[in-house]
Amino acid sequence: MDYDKHRKHRYAGYFHRFFEMVNDPSTDSIVSWSDNGKSFIVWNESEFCKAVLPVFFVSNKMAAFVRRLEILGFNKIESEHWEFAHDQFVRGHPELLPPPESFLYQRPSEAVIGSVMESVKEMASAMRKKQAERTEENLIV
Repeated sequence: MDYDKHRKHRYAGYFHRFFEMVNDPSTDSIVSWSDNGKSFIVWNESEFCKAVLPVFFVSNKMAAFVRRLEILGFNKIESEHWEFAHDQFVRGHPELLPPPESFLYQRPSEAVIGSVMESVKEMASAMRKKQAERTEENLIV
């Protein structure tokens, strides 16, 4: 497999798209920043899924959107609406957003892969030895 062609993680750039979506004043009745600017609120779920999500994302399902937020570390705020917060997602501060490069896939080095494989082999060997000892104990009893 050519890893260079598949380097981009599927979540690269989502923070920036979320920020653009929430920052758009034309959708404030559907999704907007909270009063303190440290979270955003989806005011109208059906309109959000129908009119806003398809503009910014492939899926128009709220469950898929929420799953993306969870994967990226957003927290659901207790509220009667869909409200989410993240330390790096603050109104007026796009410089706090993590760069898309931080979500790029980095293939582990051959040394790391070799080290992990060696550890796995050692654990498997120890498990086989322990199983053989237990089998032998059961035969003796």
